[in-house]
Amino acid sequence: MIGKTINKIFCTLILASFAITNFASAAPRLTLPETVFNFGYCPQNSDVSHKFWLISTGDMPLKITKVIPGCSCTRAPLDKDELAMGDSTQLEIVFSTKTSLNRVSKSPTIQTNEGPPDKKIQIIANIVSHPDSTFPVVIQPYKLDLSQKTEKVIDRIEFAISNVSDQDIKVNFVAGATDYFKVELPRGIIKPGEMAKGELILNKDVLDQAFLKSFTIQVNDDAGTRFTVPVKRVLASGVIPASAGK
Repeated sequence: MIGKTINKIFCTLILASFAITNFASAAPRLTLPETVFNFGYCPQNSDVSHKFWLISTGDMPLKITKVIPGCSCTRAPLDKDELAMGDSTQLEIVFSTKTSLNRVSKSPTIQTNEGPPDKKIQIIANIVSHPDSTFPVVIQPYKLDLSQKTEKVIDRIEFAISNVSDQDIKVNFVAGATDYFKVELPRGIIKPGEMAKGELILNKDVLDQAFLKSFTIQVNDDAGTRFTVPVKRVLASGVIPASAGK
């Protein structure tokens, strides 16, 4: 009887020790599926943006305590700052190119209750003052403006992609604000010296909104050259498109 009692106490102590060890090892954890985004060519004096996924993969809820953009030209709006286990959110990095030129890199910092070291993400852009000088394609217009100044609905805009190289070119969509618009790119090959048209179409539920967004495309050349096109929509005071919300 005494032996059985001792064994029971011993087993209870082991289970308690295991539970304490598990509790001690439980911790919040932030996982970033993507840590670097290259915008490629961007025009001066515009805003470009990209959303990074933040995933809670620990054994305790994750609290995002602070996001440090890195400079005054970068903003970092966050969808939510508390994540349950297995939950996720998006962090949008908005970069104002202003009068910067050539290659620019920014590294926003994310602080959480996971503790140090802090997590970092990086954005890279090649800023140009003359968008008509890019290679291997030239995009016109390089800034898409769908501003609404009257009740006449402006929900789409065309743009041209010209192949200024001596190789066949194909253009693919990389990323963009798909919750605001869809981008229809030229299908198939654009031959040297030729031009093809694309179109951006606003989603109906954003017709009554003003915003600054962008989308990024990539060319199938050896360098995988990227281009990011800013998209702007401003509403004149009191003007709401007739089809907004329909």
